[in-house]
Amino acid sequence: MWKKGSALLLAGMLLLTGCAGEASLVRDSIVASIDKPNYDFQGTLKLTGDVDKLPAALGETAPDKQGQAILSAMKAGVTLKGSQLDVKNAKVQLEVNDDKVLRDNNLWTGDKKASVELVVSDDKVFVKSPLDSKYLLIDTSTSGALTGLNENEQVNPAKLKEFQDKMNQLTLDFIKKYVGKYGYKLADAKNLGIETVTLPNGEKVEATHVTVKIDAKELVKMFFFTANDAVASQDVKTFAIDMMVLTNSLTEEMFPDLGKTTEAEKRANAEATINEILKDAKAWLDETGKVYTPEKIVEELKKEGFQNLAWNLDFYVDKNKMPVHQKSDLNVTFQSPEMKQPLTVGLYADQYAYNFGKATKYDVPAKDAGLTAEDLYKDEKAISNFSDKGFMRHFAQSMLDDVKWQKELEAEWAEETKATTP
Repeated sequence: MWKKGSALLLAGMLLLTGCAGEASLVRDSIVASIDKPNYDFQGTLKLTGDVDKLPAALGETAPDKQGQAILSAMKAGVTLKGSQLDVKNAKVQLEVNDDKVLRDNNLWTGDKKASVELVVSDDKVFVKSPLDSKYLLIDTSTSGALTGLNENEQVNPAKLKEFQDKMNQLTLDFIKKYVGKYGYKLADAKNLGIETVTLPNGEKVEATHVTVKIDAKELVKMFFFTANDAVASQDVKTFAIDMMVLTNSLTEEMFPDLGKTTEAEKRANAEATINEILKDAKAWLDETGKVYTPEKIVEELKKEGFQNLAWNLDFYVDKNKMPVHQKSDLNVTFQSPEMKQPLTVGLYADQYAYNFGKATKYDVPAKDAGLTAEDLYKDEKAISNFSDKGFMRHFAQSMLDDVKWQKELEAEWAEETKATTP
């Protein structure tokens, strides 16, 4: 889960920062950081703008007080601190900057600030707040059974992990290769020269400061450039074929009754499918591009109430091409027909990365320090390990409810199978 999520996150970051001209240094730094995923980090994330007016703007005549409290807490901001040892292992502490509003609405109690600790260890994710006596454990290595499959359709957990690892590595390799050559030239990217950055550990580094400004029109242009570039790229085609071959191999492992095909047959079938998909995508882009220019799309968006988008990005890249400091300030202005005036909401992020290659070590919780959803199902009293005055109780209960639902489906399936079996 972590690896797959990391790959998608990196892909999104690279898509927006991979560009020619002044911002090419940013592209190169993100690509370089994939090969050096060992570092400490610290940053702030917060909502901005008319956040308090958002519920009413969305039609809630009597906004939920606890929901409003969470929005207010997010406007004050959340601080993130942690270490990433590699793409499979990381620890992060999330702490609410001002938790008074949470306490006032019975969402937090105690003498410690509202916070959550998250530890990712290969295929295991441990999550816990200071109010909880156990971690909530999400263990994807035990998901090989894939709920709902019969005994002949089980996937050995080790085999499933092997497929997941191959897919994640394939994705990361593709990102580095494709984005390293990504050639979109942003309209407003500036190199402001060398500046001194003071890192959270007190170290001072010289870094090149690059700013990027993106509006709605620029985002649309970037989308069409990327889409057209992708359908014509041999790297994209090869990646899609390789991924489909792997997916088909996993499907055959899950459903042996479907039969087996050779690697050559899988590749031939995948290539034919991908060629057809790319052909259809190119035809759609050619036709759409004639009718909907970036200017036309922005105009249509405004008619629907989407009035403005402003995204300001700041990147600080050191001499080793490592991204030591990044800032992102995104603001969106919209007005639905029911709204009397426009509303602007946004998201601000400010993050430092440092100690590349020497990230701070940490202890990984023992397996018995956590409770999985299956553990909670076997002993529902175990839910008391998660305080009803903390963040995790809700998530633990939600996971327990999902398991109950899955067990009910399995029981119904078993009964139906029994009834129809001669």
